[in-house]
Amino acid sequence: MRKNIPYFTGLLFTIIIVGSGLSAQHANTGKGCFNASPVFKKIQSASYLSRWKRISSTPLLFTTYHTQGITKVNEFFFMTAVKVNRWPKHYGSTINGFDRDNGDGKGYLFRFDSNGKLTDSLLLGEGVIYHPGGIDYDGKYLWIPVCEYRPNGKSFIYRIDPANMQKTKMAECNDALGAVAYNRDNHTLVGMNWGSRIFYEWKVIEHNKNTLLQPVSSGGIKNPHFYIDYQDCNYIGDGLMLCSGLKTYRNPVDSTVFRLGGIEVINTRNYSSVFQFPVNEWSDRGTVMTNNPCFAEITDGKLRFYFVPDDDRSVLYTYELE
Repeated sequence: MRKNIPYFTGLLFTIIIVGSGLSAQHANTGKGCFNASPVFKKIQSASYLSRWKRISSTPLLFTTYHTQGITKVNEFFFMTAVKVNRWPKHYGSTINGFDRDNGDGKGYLFRFDSNGKLTDSLLLGEGVIYHPGGIDYDGKYLWIPVCEYRPNGKSFIYRIDPANMQKTKMAECNDALGAVAYNRDNHTLVGMNWGSRIFYEWKVIEHNKNTLLQPVSSGGIKNPHFYIDYQDCNYIGDGLMLCSGLKTYRNPVDSTVFRLGGIEVINTRNYSSVFQFPVNEWSDRGTVMTNNPCFAEITDGKLRFYFVPDDDRSVLYTYELE
């Protein structure tokens, strides 16, 4: 795998200016103890004695393809997915900095209700850039990355109005972004590349009634945490984002494979981990819950998680962490 090329200068990074502004509600920004984040206050009390309690399993009444990221806006869920017509083919060696070709597919954003009924959908991407990733909601808009289906490929960043499903391309960049999270406190968009090995930051700026993304650093910030690769991230307040994902480990003796799921809370002030918790729950089809889409919220005073780990014939699993 080649090194990630910084895409914030020259022709490698393109800012697209669009009209209208953001009106996300501001959370209080606490210091040190992260007291302003209700989700974190709940999750930090978890221990090895905590257990996952399944609340419901809701079949989704449409073909979901390969599920990616999820968030919740009022009574609706929004989930990204990729329909793979042909999986990328590995070269067997590195060619022009890539280890595989682009494959072929289409990216989607689905909107569905709590009963699993599809209420709307939207195509995402262009040409070989068709793989949407983990998503977040800023209080008014959804933010979604779409990349080539290979490491180091190019990406688009979209902003979508959940009320009418109108999309706006906000930026193009020269790395494969797998997820984004929107910091509502300082209006910063955080992106994670393929395997979440690098964090990128953009300041979301209002200028002359236009919105633009201004890069914060020139080459990104290396992720020092390795036990899982983040698949989906959501901002939970006070500079914290909750990231979920997994890592595949192979036994060198008998080649058996184990997929470790986990949840990690990242402090975006310095990208340190302030909480880690393994996820030892699997779907009815045997997929670890944090395989891809994950969203957390406080419901009736309890910490509730939503997972959609399986493809095509998917189920929305609802859990509480006790």
